[in-house]
Amino acid sequence: MKRTMIALLACTASAVCAFTGCFRKVGTNSGYELAEAEVYPAVAAPYAEESRAEIERWQNAGIAASAELTAEVAARLFAYACYNEEYIDRYVYFSSQTGDTAISAGSSTVTKQDYKLIIHGTESEPGYKYHYTIKNVDEISGPISMFESLFEGGTRLRFVEDGRLYGFNGKNQRYVEDDSLVEPVLTCDWEIDPSRWGTEDSLQLKRAGEKLTAEGIAQDIIDLARATAEGSAEPVIHCNVNVLADGMIAGASIVPTPYGKETVYTVTMDIDTDVANADEASMQMLRSANGSSDCEWVSAADGGGLKIIFQIWDNGLFKLYGMSEVWHGSTYGFSGTASSSLSVRYSYSERDADLTEKHKMLDAALAENPA
Repeated sequence: MKRTMIALLACTASAVCAFTGCFRKVGTNSGYELAEAEVYPAVAAPYAEESRAEIERWQNAGIAASAELTAEVAARLFAYACYNEEYIDRYVYFSSQTGDTAISAGSSTVTKQDYKLIIHGTESEPGYKYHYTIKNVDEISGPISMFESLFEGGTRLRFVEDGRLYGFNGKNQRYVEDDSLVEPVLTCDWEIDPSRWGTEDSLQLKRAGEKLTAEGIAQDIIDLARATAEGSAEPVIHCNVNVLADGMIAGASIVPTPYGKETVYTVTMDIDTDVANADEASMQMLRSANGSSDCEWVSAADGGGLKIIFQIWDNGLFKLYGMSEVWHGSTYGFSGTASSSLSVRYSYSERDADLTEKHKMLDAALAENPA
């Protein structure tokens, strides 16, 4: 969910094959509707104690809470919420990101949506992953129009079960025609990708060992950013920002709101783009996500800005998060500016994590194409 728009020019050989109709359609995606996103999480939160301690530390300061304390607590709450996903039993999210790109060869508006369902297991019951990414060009003009299919490259679906990956490529992207949907939702037709069909993949297990401390998370963000730049890992922290770096949060606010018998905390973080652009880990994540060696965030003073807004339940689990950003740089032979907005909603219920519909598509495909 971290690739912004210029990077969509990247196109793998399998994606090219999908767009030329190499394989037969086997189904459409199942997902995007989270029926119980507003229901209190039905799973234990690994960092519940740490998150509550941070909230209490901020609340005890009262109106005397300094800007520095608020920023520190906000950053830690965000980090704990991200790292919960490494240890939690299950979670589902749906994300939608729309970006506008202006480059020397024209402009475009692209929407990217992700649906991800993770059930962590054990060595004896390895768990399950269902994750699709759909990219759609909403508008495009200028000479870059000839690259429209490349902007949509990377539309794919991944089933991971028992340590095996079953991959699909997507084509015929379109919006779902359903007036009951609150926001526009993408769908497509899926075709088996022989290069990713029944291949070995990592088991869907919780992170091994004791959960990381705040200091351990800070180091892990740096280590994973380096590995991400090398192409050997993906960051756990969301939004490509090393929020725990000194001075990264220019300003923050935390607002508690009663939510039934529980409390939801809405947190806003304004990121200091000068600090972010000078932070090695943040740059490694941003540039890896966008296929660029020189992109940087644009400051609010120059018409850009970088902001993260998120909500957590009182146990520290994400209810939702969003980001707005503007960056400038060159990639794949083009130079320009990209702005994007991202929204992600979560659910932790058994109902939303039910695999019945997902398995129908996989079982049907396996029946005709045994691995």
